[in-house]
Amino acid sequence: MRVAVIFRAFLLLAMLLSSHAWAYGEESFAGSDRERIERAPMNHGVLHLEVKEAPLAQIFKIIEDQAGVQLHIPSLSQRRVTATCEGTALEVLKCILGKEVNLVYRYEDKPSANDSKPLLREVWVLNSTPSEPHPLNRNPDQAVCEAMEHFPDGQQLPLEEEQKAFFHLEPEEMEKLVLLSRSPDPKRRKEAVSRLALVAEDEDDGGVRSVLTEALQDPSPGVRAQAIFGLTRRDDAERDSVLRGALHDSEVGVRLMAVSNAGENRAILEMALHDEDRVVRDLARMKLGKIE
Repeated sequence: MRVAVIFRAFLLLAMLLSSHAWAYGEESFAGSDRERIERAPMNHGVLHLEVKEAPLAQIFKIIEDQAGVQLHIPSLSQRRVTATCEGTALEVLKCILGKEVNLVYRYEDKPSANDSKPLLREVWVLNSTPSEPHPLNRNPDQAVCEAMEHFPDGQQLPLEEEQKAFFHLEPEEMEKLVLLSRSPDPKRRKEAVSRLALVAEDEDDGGVRSVLTEALQDPSPGVRAQAIFGLTRRDDAERDSVLRGALHDSEVGVRLMAVSNAGENRAILEMALHDEDRVVRDLARMKLGKIE
């Protein structure tokens, strides 16, 4: 088992809500020739990842599924990446996202039954733009990594076009998700709300916003967190109100979602400095430090 700490990140060992995550449930690879994953016995063991021209969202989904880790990504991109990475889940994330990425992460408060080491449970990615391609690193104590970005014909699509292509929903798809958002199963509601949260504001006739607003009162904290993510992506006067309300939520994971999506809103971040949970305070302090 190889564990190497090569991150400039905060190691946060506080108990947090572990029932919410970005949902990429509809993403899948076209065939086995496009990816190869070897599952590690524990998520602090070795994970091997090989992908060819895969969207970042699919890579994140693989890491979540194989390592049993929940990833919180404030923004998504349709950039395609070819990578060979090996190491812990954190090392593979660092391999894919680049050395400049800022991570906040936590471990389970208790060790697993089969191992004395605590399991990694959640990772917040504070910025997720891949940096320059990584050289292949063959140090046996570190992650093996080789990652390159790929764009059609060597050109990067404008971000606006990427978002429209990746987040577009046909009317019938949107209707199904709206219905699913009212499911008695909180997991299905979270899946629906997290997908609706990505719908571009100019494609919403008001129905999506209504679902997201209603979801702020959902009994499931995971659904509430996704609603906050979706509403705070929108550029309107209600954004600050949503963030302020989220900071008073009883669940720490929902409050973390608000801080993660507060951008450079000093008032919100300064409010979060007084949160009862140290992790929320640390994240707010980190974000304030980046804009000062």
